[in-house]
Amino acid sequence: MIDLFVKGGFAMYPLLALSVVTLAIAIERMVYLRKAQIDTGEFMEAINGFLTRNALEEAYRFCDSTSGPISRIIKAGLKNQKRGREDVIRSIEDAGAIEVSQLERGILIIQTISKIAPLIGLFGTVTGMIRSFQAIGAAGGENPRLVAAGIGEALVATAGGLVVAIPAYFLAFYFMNRVSKFILDMQKSSIQFLDGLGELEETIAERTQRFDTVGGDYLEI
Repeated sequence: MIDLFVKGGFAMYPLLALSVVTLAIAIERMVYLRKAQIDTGEFMEAINGFLTRNALEEAYRFCDSTSGPISRIIKAGLKNQKRGREDVIRSIEDAGAIEVSQLERGILIIQTISKIAPLIGLFGTVTGMIRSFQAIGAAGGENPRLVAAGIGEALVATAGGLVVAIPAYFLAFYFMNRVSKFILDMQKSSIQFLDGLGELEETIAERTQRFDTVGGDYLEI
């Protein structure tokens, strides 16, 4: 394996560096996404229960004790719920944008590597062919063995570029697919939270109106 790497020429060294970067990012993203994953249905069921009982402080503490982007988004909405619905929506959108950027971190690098690696391999191929033609010119075409090293370098560099690019491409696709699922869950959870918060506000308003009914006459607030 080491001999094959050496035969690929200097293009193999940047390809090796790119493969190490891809592996490091892939491991980091797998760990991060695994920690960020929660049972969304169970979490939102608990949040809706808190909202039904008007236990907003308990809901906030529950979000604070739960990891993951969804809990942080709901926490941002609860933190600003006294400021009005528009501020709640704005805070959820801002928190969501931050969480999406965190989820997508590193994926662009893997996508870039999947596109750059074949080009580096192609560059190694070109330099290997140049080396072969130089050997042919120097030997006058009398000894084909002199061009073997250059052709070998060209083929190994091409293969090296593909070996790095293909896994990087599939890793980028895999991570983007998982991020898309996270984003969908965040959107659904945000809608459920806003609906639950709206129902709570309506319930509080109805109770307030009942308290303001005097002598059977209903007073507008």
